[in-house]
Amino acid sequence: MVKDNITVIETNIDDLLPLSYESLFEKLLKKGALDVCIIPVQMKKTRPGVLLTVLSKNELVEKIISVIFKETSTFGIRYYQVTRYKLKRKIKSVKTRYGTIRVKIGYLGNKVNTISPEYEDCKRLADKFKISLRRVYEEAKFVCAGR
Repeated sequence: MVKDNITVIETNIDDLLPLSYESLFEKLLKKGALDVCIIPVQMKKTRPGVLLTVLSKNELVEKIISVIFKETSTFGIRYYQVTRYKLKRKIKSVKTRYGTIRVKIGYLGNKVNTISPEYEDCKRLADKFKISLRRVYEEAKFVCAGR
């Protein structure tokens, strides 16, 4: 495992056009956000809203916050530093019967813990061969695991 420190940036939003979130996510990821998500929440006055959460490297916090203020209707943002553990990882290309697929491998100690095929590669090949995404995804995992 690898241990590092990152910043969690959050804000509650109850009045943003839902179509805006796709663009917001793209801009945040382009600025270096590690991850972005929204979670449905019940806000004051029983309004439905979302909790926008962004994971960021500490040195990018101001850039990320600037994007949130520019692209959303929020009046306030909170942030805090957290320690996280993550698996050691490497990316490997595997040759399957459908084509080459990049696979992210996560290690716990020296043992493979997680195998995660690259979604875009699997989607492209599933579309090309007119088969299910799941079939390509499982094939990549199977080949990567050496079975």
